[in-house]
Amino acid sequence: MDEMKEEMEKILRTLKEKGVDFEEYHHEALDNVLEREEKDLCFNAKICKNLFVTTRKRDRVFLVMVEAHKKADLHRLAQALGTTHLGFAPQELLAERLGQKPGAVGPLGILHDRQGTVEVVFDESLRQASRVAMHPSVNTATVVLPFEQLEGLIRKNGNLVYFMNF
Repeated sequence: MDEMKEEMEKILRTLKEKGVDFEEYHHEALDNVLEREEKDLCFNAKICKNLFVTTRKRDRVFLVMVEAHKKADLHRLAQALGTTHLGFAPQELLAERLGQKPGAVGPLGILHDRQGTVEVVFDESLRQASRVAMHPSVNTATVVLPFEQLEGLIRKNGNLVYFMNF
């Protein structure tokens, strides 16, 4: 079993241990979030893009979850978070903090962040989402769960959570 599949299995075990109500689906690889719609793999859930960004000094790291069709304005986000610049984090930092690789970034990687150092920014509109879909560290699987359970899981992990209108 490769490293990412092991990470996925770890995430699924953790969800079960924590009593999270989720659905698991396996499918062909998805290269980007909009392919979900094209291939009808939304599973009656809100789909989002997930961005892993950091400050210039890399002293703060963020996972940003935005509805798929919205634009994430990193300059405006940086200002709202009290920093001057945000840019995409390097692959090494993504692997270190979330145990993930580009193309399969998702909020369940937060479970890998044992120190709660990654700050999470949710699109405000997700508060109304009954179900959200995400990769569990591989782009050949999808987990669907209630948004309120996802938010609770991240807060219980010790990560700071913010909401922003995009």
